[in-house]
Amino acid sequence: MTPRHKKQIVAFGFFLLFLAVWSLLLYQFPADEMVKNLGVTNGFAVAFIAGFLGGVSTFTSAPYPLVVITLGAGGLNPFLLGLVAASGLFLGDVTSYFFGYYGHHVVPNGLQTELERFRNWMLGRKRAWMAPVLIFLYGAFFPLSNDIVIISFGLARYPFWRVMLPLGLGSIIFNTILAFLGKYGLEYFL
Repeated sequence: MTPRHKKQIVAFGFFLLFLAVWSLLLYQFPADEMVKNLGVTNGFAVAFIAGFLGGVSTFTSAPYPLVVITLGAGGLNPFLLGLVAASGLFLGDVTSYFFGYYGHHVVPNGLQTELERFRNWMLGRKRAWMAPVLIFLYGAFFPLSNDIVIISFGLARYPFWRVMLPLGLGSIIFNTILAFLGKYGLEYFL
C-alpha cells in the first residue's frame, strides 16, 4: 500500500467519523434545540463560517452542507440561510480562483497553451454566453466541490466576474435548497 493510498484511507476515515459524530449529535440533540442554544444570530454566523471553510478547503471540501441542513431543520429562515451560507462559500471560493489565476506559471507550457486556447474558444462571439450559464447550473445543482471549476477557469485566466458571479448565484440556489431540505425534508429521514 502506497503512502498516498494510506492518506486517502485516513482522510476517508476522518470523514466517516465526522458523519457518525454529526449523526449522533443530531440524534441526541434535535436541530431546533441546537439552534435555540446557539441563537439565531450565531446560527447565521456558523453558516457563514462553515460556507467559508467549505470554499477555502480545496478538494477536501468541509461538509458545510450538513451544517446548512441542520440549521434549516432548526428553524432558521431558509432564504436568509441560503444567502448567508452562499456568501461565505463565495468568499472562500475567491481564494481558489486566485490560487489558479496566479498559479498559472507552475503549469507546464503545453498545458498553458491548451488553457489559453480554451479561454479564447470560450470567449468567442458565439460561445461567450455558454460558460456563465454552465457555471451557474454547476453551482446550483451539482453537489460537488466548486474548486474543480474555479481553479480550472483561474488557470485559463478566464475573467473573474464571468466565473464568480454565476457560481455565486448558483450557490445561493443550492444552499437555499439545502436549507429547505433541512426545514421540510429532514423529518422524513429521522
